[in-house]
Formats: sequence, structure tokens, C-alpha cells
Amino acid sequence: MTIPNLPKDLVEEILSFVPATYLKRLSSTCKPWNRLIHNDKRFARKHFDNAAKEFLVFMLRKNFRICRISVNLHGADPSAEVKGELTLPDPYFKNSADQFKIDRVFHCDGLLLCTSKHERRMVVWNPLTSETKWIQTREERGTFFLGYSQDKNKSCNKSYKIMGFYRSGGQVWEYDLNSDSWRVLDGIRPKWYSGFAYRCVSLKGNAYMLAKDVTDVGFSLSLLKYDFSTEKYVPVTLPFPSQARSFNNANRLSVVRGEKLALLYRRDKRSKAEIWVTNKIDDTTKGAISWSKVLALDLSREVHISFKTNFLVDEEKKVFMCCVRLREDGDENKSQYKVYIVREDNKVKEIDSGVNATSGSWPTILSLYVPSLV
Repeated sequence: MTIPNLPKDLVEEILSFVPATYLKRLSSTCKPWNRLIHNDKRFARKHFDNAAKEFLVFMLRKNFRICRISVNLHGADPSAEVKGELTLPDPYFKNSADQFKIDRVFHCDGLLLCTSKHERRMVVWNPLTSETKWIQTREERGTFFLGYSQDKNKSCNKSYKIMGFYRSGGQVWEYDLNSDSWRVLDGIRPKWYSGFAYRCVSLKGNAYMLAKDVTDVGFSLSLLKYDFSTEKYVPVTLPFPSQARSFNNANRLSVVRGEKLALLYRRDKRSKAEIWVTNKIDDTTKGAISWSKVLALDLSREVHISFKTNFLVDEEKKVFMCCVRLREDGDENKSQYKVYIVREDNKVKEIDSGVNATSGSWPTILSLYVPSLV
């Protein structure tokens, strides 16, 4: 096939609108295209802004590996099928059996921040391009989030950073991927509580997290945004009174198609699970956003939601999806992963992932991974 002799700028503009997974296949067409797709950071950012977004579902499962879930929410019988595992090259090991044991995954802009409670290192990984950035940590068992600061006058000028802290101290650390350096954020204290890492998501470069305060009658629930550009926490308005009888009633966050926040809220174990979705978030409102309740589900009987359970929601089709770990007869060694799809009429579909769970790990569904060249 003969490639038309088009101007370079026009070729770049056309390619910037091609979806990411298809563009990767085109990289073998010729050397100039390969260099553009794999090595040009400016084009990567332009492509992320221009191309139609693809949404994939990933899950952290057996042996601390990440796999893809093929999801079909169309029609009266939605389905999900667990696909093969992704390969994360680890330069520290030659033996494929000795791999980096991923404990938690955080998604931002097509990049996965993978941490391990077993090692003093973590990795920023782009599964589409197979590129990795390995980072040494000061201690084990840290909690970290990936985001970016951005020049308001330059939409493509993103500086990716990692914010986090360790269990042993009260300091908040920041790692800058551009300068490859750590520093302490003065004046910022960790908003720490049990299960913190399971209640945080990234939306448009900012980290959103649920936090708690102990009160006389239970817990006061709050939603915070950490802005990587200003290095400050900003309180975000919740759609309901902040008082909760228990903090472990599956209060969780998710992201809807990269544009909105979704919140799973249960006042107590006897209450229905309410799924709230933000209307358009305006960064200039300083946290004063509005919400709409899209689902009210009775999850108490069939779906065993815990405070570590991630979820996805399709706002238009009124479908809720989550993955949990179930112990057979209370035996930790016989745990299995189950995927649940719940419709607006509260009909529950249970899907076996086909594998046993690994002791110490928890099934994590990422909030719609968006492939990118970043």
C-alpha cells in the first residue's frame, strides 16, 4: 500500500484523532510515524486532547496481577468476561515468576501508579506503550496518588506528580516525574484513616478523597479535592448530610467516563446504596458542585459490598458494577473473586472470574482506564 505524500503537519493532525489502541498498530507503518507515536511527548498530549476516548475495565486479581474485563452493558442481559493478564516488565527480575507484586493501583490519564506493600519501590506504567518509570520509596507500606499540575494558559503543559505519605510519619511527600526528585510539602498534613487508598480517585489531574471525623454519634463524612497545581486541599460539597453511623458502609468514589465523580453512599447496613453523580464540575466554584441521584440499590442481600470494594456505574443505562472477594465457608484459602452487575430494577447478575483469590489481595476495578500515549 502506498502512503499518500501529505504534509507532515496534516498527517500529525489526522493521526491525533485516531483512538489510542488503533494508533499503536499504525506505529509500524513507517519510521516517522513510529517516532511520532512513541517518542513525541508534544504529540502524545495533543492526541489525548483530540482523540475519541476509549474506556477499558481493568481489575487487580490473582497473584497481584492486572487483567482486563470485557464488559457489555447493552440489552436486557449485561455481561462481563475476564480476559488475560497484562504484562508488567520488571527490570529487577529475570525470572518471570519473580514479579513486582502489585498491591494497589491508581489511574490517571492512561497511566497506572502501581505500589506494593512488599517493596520499597513503585512504578508508573503505561500499559498501552509498555513504558515504565520505576521509583524508589523511603519505606514500605506508603499510600500514594498520581495527578498533575497544569499551566492554565497551556492545556497541553502537564507536569505529572505523585503525592503520598507513610504510616510511620506525619509528613506529606511529593515526587515530580520531570525532575525525578522527592520533596516534603510544607504545611500539608496527611488526611489519614484506615482504608484511605481505597477511597480516592483521580479526575482531570486532581485527587478526590473521602475523609472522616469522629463525632459523638458516629462519623462525619467529608469529600476533599487535592489540587496538584496549588498543592492544597479543597472541601467539596456532598449531596447529603455528612453524618454517618459507620465509616465502613461502602462509602466509595468512582469516575464516570473521565468527566464526572460518582459516589456510593450507605448510611448504615440496613439502608439502600445510593449512587450519586456530579453534574459538570466547575473548578472555579471552589468545591460547590451539584449532584444527581441516579440509582438506589438494595445491595444488602446478594452483593457483599465492603469498604474496599471499587465500583463502576453507567449513568445512562442505570447499571452498577463491582467486584468482591468471597470466602467459602470462612476459609481464606478458598476465596474467590466475583463480579456483580446490578440493574436499576435490582436484578443481580453474578459472574465468576474463574480464578481463586490470593490471600492478602483485594479485587480492584479501576475507574474506566483510558488508554493514552502519555
